[in-house]
Amino acid sequence: MRLPDLMVTGWTEIWAHKMRSFLSFFAIAIGIATFFYTLSVLSQRYRQLDRSAALSGVGRVDTQTEHPLSLTQYKDLKLRLPEGTSLSFMTQNQWIWGNWIELVHRGKKLAGAAVEGIMPSWKDSNFVYKLEGRFINWHDVENKHRVVVLTVYPNEKEKRKLWSDGDDYGDNTVKLTDYTQHHHLLNQQITLHNETFTVVGLLHIPPIEQDYRFRRDQERDSTLYIPYTTWYDLFASDDGRGSTTIRLITGKESSARTAGKTLSSYLRSQFGPKEDPTLDFFYEKLEERLKEARQSLNNMLFMGIIAMIAGGIGIMNVTMAVIFSRTKEIGIRRALGASRRDILFQFVVEAMLLGLCGAIAGMGLGYMAVLHLAKDVRQMTFAWWVVVLSVLIALITSFLFALYPAWQAAKLKPVDALKHE
Repeated sequence: MRLPDLMVTGWTEIWAHKMRSFLSFFAIAIGIATFFYTLSVLSQRYRQLDRSAALSGVGRVDTQTEHPLSLTQYKDLKLRLPEGTSLSFMTQNQWIWGNWIELVHRGKKLAGAAVEGIMPSWKDSNFVYKLEGRFINWHDVENKHRVVVLTVYPNEKEKRKLWSDGDDYGDNTVKLTDYTQHHHLLNQQITLHNETFTVVGLLHIPPIEQDYRFRRDQERDSTLYIPYTTWYDLFASDDGRGSTTIRLITGKESSARTAGKTLSSYLRSQFGPKEDPTLDFFYEKLEERLKEARQSLNNMLFMGIIAMIAGGIGIMNVTMAVIFSRTKEIGIRRALGASRRDILFQFVVEAMLLGLCGAIAGMGLGYMAVLHLAKDVRQMTFAWWVVVLSVLIALITSFLFALYPAWQAAKLKPVDALKHE
């Protein structure tokens, strides 16, 4: 028989025994639902990690030193690093909570923010913002200009929890995150630590579902970015010490190690042999995230495999029962000229149709599971290969488990089959 005829015959048999067919592919559907959900989440997790890597820079290296670094040291270190390496110095945060650091706009005290000194090269990594106005430039850094670039959050308080949520600042103080929702501060004058600053730029933070940075790289409150040298002018401690974060971006994993060694050697040459910086390689953290993603989904995949085996056993049992009930029919077909291959194909195709029905039902269940269980459905995208792989798994399982009973049916001799009652 031709394949279309076999499919029609198989579908007719499935439809004639709806309950039996449903029970046969139900376990297959559960297994496929588990695979579909797991593979969809894993696919999205990998996609997000790829985006995070592209934003951060795979060859990124971070470290800290408890010493301030000058622009002269910046230029000296830049010359020692591999060509094309991005280098940035960042200061530690100063939090605007109480009375020591005051932030004022038009007489209104603002709080719940951080002040950080940066360089223009800061935006070479994790720059997800829509920039309104301009960014801090080298002229600002070299001349210690009183300029500030301010982060602005979208109106999504119900989605993003900030460190200062719930803090009570008093009647005369407003949370900066709330204030920027209703006041456009670009080109406005603000007073910071008794110094007048001009807001030259606004960094609009993307909605949380479009922010692919690692969570630790995301701001947890409004941040005022000022020139690196200006920060030390305002907030340097009495003993001249201050923590500095150093970030290198080489663009390649292979050159990150070399750049890291150069950085460590330079810091020891500047601050003595006891200086022992801890190098934080981004690609190592990326590998850890990938490992965590695989481990967190292994149990789900194992459950899916168990369900698929159970479904396959169910199809094998049903196929054997069908063959037993249709033994005489097999004998008649063999007597009329049907070959063993025709008989084999007939029952295998019928079982694979059951597997296809299970795959369709399972993908529907898996899709519903994603809608109800995924942390953020709006970030989910369904890759075509997940659908194809789910169908292939169901078809292969059905084929393998139906092969033995179908082969037994094909081996029946016409005379013996016709005698069966």
